[in-house]
Amino acid sequence: MSYQRNSARASLDLRSQYQQLEGRMRSGHFNPAYQQQQQKGQNMPLSLPSSLAQRNPIPYPIDAVTSDPTIPAQLNVYDHDRQNSMVDAAAGTNTTHSLNSNNIPSSQNNNINNNNINNVGSFTDPSMLTLPKMSLHSHQKQYDSNQNDPRSPLAILIPTSAQPTDVLSARFSAWRNVIRAILVYLSETASIQDEIVRQQLRLSHAVQFPFFSIENQYQPVSNEDKSMQKFFLPLGSGSVQDLPTMLTKYHDNLASLASKSSKELTSEIIPRLEDLRRDLLVKIKEIKALQSDFKNSCNKELQQTKHLMKLFNESLKECKLGTPKSDPFLIKLQLEKQIKRQLVEENYLHEAFDNLQNSGAQLESVIVMEIQNGLTSYARILGKEAQVVFDSVISKLDSTILNKNTNLEWDSFILRNISNFVPPNLPMRRFKEISYSNQNDPFTFEVKSGFLEKRSKFLKSYSRGFYVLTPSFLHEFKTPDKHKFSTPLMSIPLVECTVTEHSKKTKSNSEQGKNKFILRTNSNGLIHRGHNWVFKVDSYDDMIEWFGNIKALSSLPNYDDKCKYVSKVAKLSKEKAKSNENTTESVTPQVTNEQHTRYDDVSSSNFPLNSIPKLDNLTITNTTSSIPETNDSQIQNRVPEFYIENVDSPRKSNQL
Repeated sequence: MSYQRNSARASLDLRSQYQQLEGRMRSGHFNPAYQQQQQKGQNMPLSLPSSLAQRNPIPYPIDAVTSDPTIPAQLNVYDHDRQNSMVDAAAGTNTTHSLNSNNIPSSQNNNINNNNINNVGSFTDPSMLTLPKMSLHSHQKQYDSNQNDPRSPLAILIPTSAQPTDVLSARFSAWRNVIRAILVYLSETASIQDEIVRQQLRLSHAVQFPFFSIENQYQPVSNEDKSMQKFFLPLGSGSVQDLPTMLTKYHDNLASLASKSSKELTSEIIPRLEDLRRDLLVKIKEIKALQSDFKNSCNKELQQTKHLMKLFNESLKECKLGTPKSDPFLIKLQLEKQIKRQLVEENYLHEAFDNLQNSGAQLESVIVMEIQNGLTSYARILGKEAQVVFDSVISKLDSTILNKNTNLEWDSFILRNISNFVPPNLPMRRFKEISYSNQNDPFTFEVKSGFLEKRSKFLKSYSRGFYVLTPSFLHEFKTPDKHKFSTPLMSIPLVECTVTEHSKKTKSNSEQGKNKFILRTNSNGLIHRGHNWVFKVDSYDDMIEWFGNIKALSSLPNYDDKCKYVSKVAKLSKEKAKSNENTTESVTPQVTNEQHTRYDDVSSSNFPLNSIPKLDNLTITNTTSSIPETNDSQIQNRVPEFYIENVDSPRKSNQL
């Protein structure tokens, strides 16, 4: 999804139009060719008068939308990509439900216990009925804080159903009315400069700002005027709404003064504002055309994230009770993928807001700057008169609207319309800043992963696959790419299996690549019978590590012991990574026995001593039950001295 196309689409510019008459206005007269352009109905470019160029040398900051002929083609490609992303987001809701098809079935008692657990802590739990009211208020406050927490995946900090283009179009329409009111006033001023004394009342009536308050004289009456008045700062704040009051007081004090500056008014100030007002109409249409950029599926993605978050928390509860239906590791992969999809959609909408607001701010800066330039010229004309003119108008204008920042109105407008716009200093969120409960739970840790070769049930051939060992399951995937293997080909729950035997270490080259171990799944009744899975590993040390981890995790009785074991494995993995970094820096590589040490530590610490098969407690047999379609001699020749452990697991005795 390309944001550069969206940026080009949302840019509004007046610079190319306004710079054409810069040289003509400095010379003090119009070119006849320019007048012919105006008669043909073409856009009249606005220029900066030479008298004001020294005060406001700010260039017009934006480029025209239609200046680049390649933009329409880019926008078509952009719309096509956005539609495909929304279709993928809709299809994501169906893929999450397919997770249940890979779950391991459980008994009815486990289902009843899970239902009881799901109700604990909810508002439908009978125990919650006795809680005091303050507890409910604290829950509500915590929920509200999560909704505004930028780190929470369940919070969306930008409006998703707003109509910023309509609001912004209405705002610039109001600016056109402001410019029109100023034009009416200046036109009347230019027409009565020769008989100023007799026409002061007429000029007072020409101050026509229908939706602005005039101190002690006029207040807006209609609902439309009142709604437009809310777009600007209130009276007395030194912004544009103070202008009508200043002009009215000025005409009351200027009854005995006259002005002979109608030529400057009619030749420079009024035409410039008229061109600006006409160009604003074109820009309003361009803003309305950007409405499709704010159509989004953020709410839909948020609901999908909430659904996966619920499944993630429920799977962790089930794992803690020892009866997992699904692996939190897999659900976390789907949850993080969904959070990324949600952030992509949210950041797309966020950038659309930024593009629209930045372009709107620049356009309004041009409007305010033009009004300031016109009012400054008008103030200079009046400054040539008596001191009363300076005291009544110039000093007040200079202390208020003329010295205000061009973004004063805009910043205030955004802060008063948070429901429709994004605050200027709100940063975009990144995935690494997202945090949620149980994010680093030990049951989501990857104990070991790598390639194994599995023997088929009925053939002698081996199939190579990528396997991931978690505290609860052994998963088989097609590829080690974590972004693609969200759904495993096979999942074996460790609570229903045990490793029984493995091959011995050999030094002969002919026996290399025959390091095998057998994983037996326990019988689950008449329908689900036990089965021996034969796995082949590339190296003996790697085989011992796989064997030891599966042996330890399948024999641990409860959640706490598994957490301790997983923490220990994680610590050893970090130490191994550090040692590998040190060995790569040296010239001659050194072989370490860390894998043997890890397995010895595991077998000699908190886990049963029978994790490694020994001759005292085992029976040496030659059987074809674990490797089908082979005779005894083949087993002895290929896998020397296999050991089979008695299936009586101490875990089952504890459950009984």
